[in-house]
Amino acid sequence: MADYIHKAEAQRAARDASIPLHLLSDLSSASVPPLPHEPLPLPHSKSEPHKPEPTAIYDTLNATLVPAKLLSLEDNAITTTALPKLVDLLSTGKLSSVRCTEAFLCRAVLAHQLVNCCTDFFPDLALARAKECDEHLAKHGKPIGPLYGLPISLKDQFHIQDTKLTMGYVGWIDRPPAKSHSVITQVMLRAGAVLYVRTSIPQSLMRCETHNHIYGRTLNPFNRSFTPGGSSGGEGALVGMHGSPLGLGADIGGSVRVPSAFNGLWGCDRASNAFFGRGGDVHASCFGGETLGTGSPFGFDAVNEDAYSLKDLQLKKGSTASQEPLGQSGKLCFAILWDDGVIRPHPPITRALRETKEKLISAGHAVIDWIPHDHLRAYDIISRIYTADGGEDIRRSCAEGGEPVMFNLMADGKEHKHRNTFESWQLNQEKTTEGKTGTGRPVDAIIAPWNLLDRPCVVFPVGYVDPSNDKKEKLEKPYQDLGDGVDQMYWDRYEPEEWANLPINLQVVGKRLQDEELLGIAKVIRDAGATLH
Repeated sequence: MADYIHKAEAQRAARDASIPLHLLSDLSSASVPPLPHEPLPLPHSKSEPHKPEPTAIYDTLNATLVPAKLLSLEDNAITTTALPKLVDLLSTGKLSSVRCTEAFLCRAVLAHQLVNCCTDFFPDLALARAKECDEHLAKHGKPIGPLYGLPISLKDQFHIQDTKLTMGYVGWIDRPPAKSHSVITQVMLRAGAVLYVRTSIPQSLMRCETHNHIYGRTLNPFNRSFTPGGSSGGEGALVGMHGSPLGLGADIGGSVRVPSAFNGLWGCDRASNAFFGRGGDVHASCFGGETLGTGSPFGFDAVNEDAYSLKDLQLKKGSTASQEPLGQSGKLCFAILWDDGVIRPHPPITRALRETKEKLISAGHAVIDWIPHDHLRAYDIISRIYTADGGEDIRRSCAEGGEPVMFNLMADGKEHKHRNTFESWQLNQEKTTEGKTGTGRPVDAIIAPWNLLDRPCVVFPVGYVDPSNDKKEKLEKPYQDLGDGVDQMYWDRYEPEEWANLPINLQVVGKRLQDEELLGIAKVIRDAGATLH
């Protein structure tokens, strides 16, 4: 047991030692205390041994306000520049990739000091690559690719050749460096990007918060006593701090979309067949993860950035054989899922849905209600997909490092059945048939938080929790009696004053394999004034 603690602490110390001293900021000069340390082993509940004890050691600091106090004016200006403008400055040589990379390295380190979001820093690799980009532009007069010279961050799930990743497992610390890049890494490099940092994930990936025994807990930039989400929580926190202009995560059941929502970002989850996550190994900790997951981008805080250059996207016709005509009027029909009939949304979410509906109607679009259909069954289906191997991969990975399994989807105190090949086929068949059923409604997109059906999704920021407008109400009665008071428990956790100024995000869901069309629809939502930026 003590051996895993020693390995974890040594790996964390090695990461900290890899940060050049000149990049570190003096937090005390901004009256910011250093992050507290959570010692290992983590305390667990005596009544429910599989559950960790909640921690209350983190303050409520809004860390997004700190960089302006500690960074140079130039570094702050570079790192808060909107992505389209930043790419233009880089591609025209008005801003060198080296200078841009230096600025983001500095801000990424500061973000890490504030919210503990990074696993690896690559300053030498990044600056060498940035210099290569600048020299190419000077010699040839044109950039290497559409992301020329742009620093991008990667989740600790994607390989960078000759470097190690841990996937949040102590047992992976001793594994050899990667022999090749992951496919998404190759794609980014061919597009001209600069790799400079990799970000933290939860042990096993199967958690909606980011915490592992090696690197500890990642915090929410808007309130350090809250989580940034997971599993791409390190990316969400870093991008939310403007420590990265563009982050790459992976999403099976919300691993990009949840951190996007918790950090006030735009996030995109593509349909699983739209991008293949294999090659150089993109790892997952559940059965079929390599076929379910997608490489997904998200970026920019909810202040002044345009996500994915949405302003330049147009609604298109004919990109897929099955696509229905969009019509000539430009009018779209949206459906809104107000709740799932199981858990009542907190007041800020309901307000955001109501205001979004009003703005879409004012912009000339139609909005109808989407009636929830058996979401408990949907939850059962996706849970069985996640746990198809009975959590065996997670247990083996933890055993490799001698560490305990942390509380997650597959370590929730329940026994999960290991499924044979035939049962796995049935699960996959059940999943695919869900996509063949429909109501026939003329809906272009659905505003809903679902994650079971294989549809492209865009998460977008709409505002912040406002205690004066989002007052706590009495829960008259649960939607469904789940036997353990789940609806009441989650309702009671909402406290307006404690949640003040945390981001509010919604999700829009498109049609299968119509990812680009959905980005165009997201532009429509933004143009209607329904998004924060």
